[in-house]
Amino acid sequence: MRPRARSSASAETAGRSSRADSAPPPSGPPEGAPGPQTNGEAPASGPQPRRLTSDSWYRRKLARRLGGVATCLVLTMLISHVALSTAPGQVLDTILMEGTMRSARRYEAFSTLITGIVSVPVMVAAGIVVALVAAARRRPTLAGRALGAVIGANITTQILKDYILTRPNLGVTTGAGNSLPSGHTTVAVTLSLALIVVAPQWFRSPSAWIGWAWTSLMGVSVMMEGWHRPSDVSTAALIAGAWALALSPIERRPRHGAKVQRVMVWVSLGLIVIALLATGAAMWGFSMSAASPGSGYGFEDFLQVRPWRSRVLGVAAVAWVSAVCGLIMHEVDRLAGE
Repeated sequence: MRPRARSSASAETAGRSSRADSAPPPSGPPEGAPGPQTNGEAPASGPQPRRLTSDSWYRRKLARRLGGVATCLVLTMLISHVALSTAPGQVLDTILMEGTMRSARRYEAFSTLITGIVSVPVMVAAGIVVALVAAARRRPTLAGRALGAVIGANITTQILKDYILTRPNLGVTTGAGNSLPSGHTTVAVTLSLALIVVAPQWFRSPSAWIGWAWTSLMGVSVMMEGWHRPSDVSTAALIAGAWALALSPIERRPRHGAKVQRVMVWVSLGLIVIALLATGAAMWGFSMSAASPGSGYGFEDFLQVRPWRSRVLGVAAVAWVSAVCGLIMHEVDRLAGE
């Protein structure tokens, strides 16, 4: 009996089976392993970490941070040299403080209140608040960074003022010793910057504005009290800014108030223009012979002849200090955001 021929469908199926048996095994990953990424999508096991150095956004932020640290250090050295070691620098620095003192005598009680706030208990309480905010955000390293900047800047200030910097008597002002940098201002600036670093997304920009107002008030108050000159306040803010920029994290996260953030830098630049104009107007016609030692601060006659000079010098000193503090707050604030 002759066998029945298979159907064409059965033959085709058998052929495919024999070809599949003889085909080499696939070269892809074994079953259950993630396949290659397609169309830029991450594998099923999760996204692979990307190197920060390959991110152009991060490189720009890092370059800006390093540039900010270098700028703070260079300006600190430049201001210190001019204000301490040159006759014109000593004269301008002292007369700006004298003008601020004369023009703000009616606010003496207010300045005493502001400067009295800075104390060891206040620093400890502020440090605890910074640590609690970081803990609430479940980011303890932020507290370490912020408090490290506070401690480092304040130690740097005290070492520079007590052991390194000196103010020689150049015969143009009374022989007052060195007071650069300002310890009160360093405390105020570092605590404000620490709050910016640990602040959550919705409060970071407001904390920068609050810190700007607080540090400017402190800087102006120590000048009103006659404790510090403008260079003391400015270098203290720059030292605090260098530490904060060096230790603050670079964060890529959505920001609230980005436009308001840009307003701060423009206001600060405007204050620099006001400071330059006011300083030039008040010092017009000034002679170094007016800075004779032994007559108060050495500028009694110059300021009494035209009392308006004191008010203009006070405006200039306030503008200088506020501008420096504002730019530092802005730069640290910019480390977080898109």
